[in-house]
Amino acid sequence: MTKTEKLKNIILSRYGSIREFSKIVGIPSTTLTSALDRDIGGMAVDRVIKICDVLDLNVKTFEPLDTNSKESILSKEESMILFNFNKLNDLGKNEANKRVAELTEIAKYSYTHETNHNDESYIPTTFAAHDDSDPDIARHDADVARKFLSKIKKK
Repeated sequence: MTKTEKLKNIILSRYGSIREFSKIVGIPSTTLTSALDRDIGGMAVDRVIKICDVLDLNVKTFEPLDTNSKESILSKEESMILFNFNKLNDLGKNEANKRVAELTEIAKYSYTHETNHNDESYIPTTFAAHDDSDPDIARHDADVARKFLSKIKKK
């Protein structure tokens, strides 16, 4: 297998298509496709270096820089998030960071939240600070509150 074939296989296995990878690396897809169809040796050195940096490959051998670490390889979801994030201007990037930070505070979406309720069935209990003037609702709310407090005391 030639270096060009090796590089093409790595790109396709990690990104699914040359076009998708070209967006991430910032090289026109026609340029990248042409180089991979002919020979990568004819491509500008700075572009080859950029490709190897994104793929975390040795420039001379096209082998992974750290063969023991798979952490540097992004999942498709992570790549898509970065791809979309890089389309944003500074204002959009700040807003995206705020929204992701907000999601991490919601137990349903976070692995690190104290309650560890990460499944779809989790329904948080809300206690309203108002009176609906309905004694049945008030009794129900009081029962829910007592059950909730007894669970907390058991912990």
